[in-house]
Amino acid sequence: MRKTYAAAAVIIAVVLLASTYFFVFNNVFDVQPKQVIRMHCATSLEFPLDKLEPEFEKAYPNIDLQFEGHGTIQVIRHVTELNHLIDVVLVADYSLIPLMMYNTKMPSSDQNFGDYYIRFATNTMVLAYTNTSRYSNEVNADNWYEILNRSDVKLGFANPQLAALGYRALTVFQLAQDYYGEPTLFHDLISANMNPPINALPNGANYTITGPDTQQPKGDKLTLRSSEIDLIALLESGYLDYCFIYLSNARQYGFDYVALPDEINMGSAAYQSNYERVEVVYDHQRFATVNLDRTGETIYYGVTIPANAPHPELAEKFVEFLLVGQGKAVFDEWYHEIYSPAYTDNLQNVPESLQSLVTAEP
Repeated sequence: MRKTYAAAAVIIAVVLLASTYFFVFNNVFDVQPKQVIRMHCATSLEFPLDKLEPEFEKAYPNIDLQFEGHGTIQVIRHVTELNHLIDVVLVADYSLIPLMMYNTKMPSSDQNFGDYYIRFATNTMVLAYTNTSRYSNEVNADNWYEILNRSDVKLGFANPQLAALGYRALTVFQLAQDYYGEPTLFHDLISANMNPPINALPNGANYTITGPDTQQPKGDKLTLRSSEIDLIALLESGYLDYCFIYLSNARQYGFDYVALPDEINMGSAAYQSNYERVEVVYDHQRFATVNLDRTGETIYYGVTIPANAPHPELAEKFVEFLLVGQGKAVFDEWYHEIYSPAYTDNLQNVPESLQSLVTAEP
């Protein structure tokens, strides 16, 4: 019994000592719990953000930067429909910010979720593959669509209902049909492999791609996933032979890739009018704050701080770090260059601390 009492006394003494140490340490050295910045981002940004995070937390040791990736539509829906309190929103399609946030009221408020965006980067669509992909020793910028059409080749792209990468992939297929003079390219690769089909309807020189309410690949030719990260995992594992992703991700993950012509890769502002010839529409309103009608345009990334962000001042520090601080250097190093200066559609609504870092769109 004495041993039991003695052991209990030792445990109590240790607990008291630890409590005393914790109290003294926190009061003498004024250690405060870290403030958390919550950020949602397009999955194509997860790689450089992983590299940026330790640099940001080194510069701001009292801030814990937390982020999670989703398809771009989902990123904004977490704010506007699911009522998640997010400090920073980074998306792969800047135009979804005004579309989904400018005319959507916050709960129990007359104020909208947002009233400006900062357009901070671009990208390019590429066809990624590995050295184990079927016909990897043959594929090039002139024959890639023929390679994809071979019966034993498996192709993946993002779900157009969730991710900008998805509706951009559909646009690339249709633009490629005209560019290469292959009148059945879209049907052979997309329509014939979906049930119900995704169809492309011509209207003069323009096209309307119509998607069904539910999208289900027919057979195992095509694979749809919600984001780049899912596609990248399938490509790395060898389940997919090819997939459409952004150039930045192909380089970050070390994939081989086919560089597509500027006329169809959606990365050249000089061909904006060509991209606009294709519209992707769905015959249903799946989400409350956005329809899925998307007209082709040059790829631009956008960032904003929602009006109901819990920590707007901390969010401003992050955006500054991204645009002109060490974060820009990290992004530039990892093949996703940041504009200098970045652009905004509404300079007067940009937080005052950031206004000098951006310029009004031309």
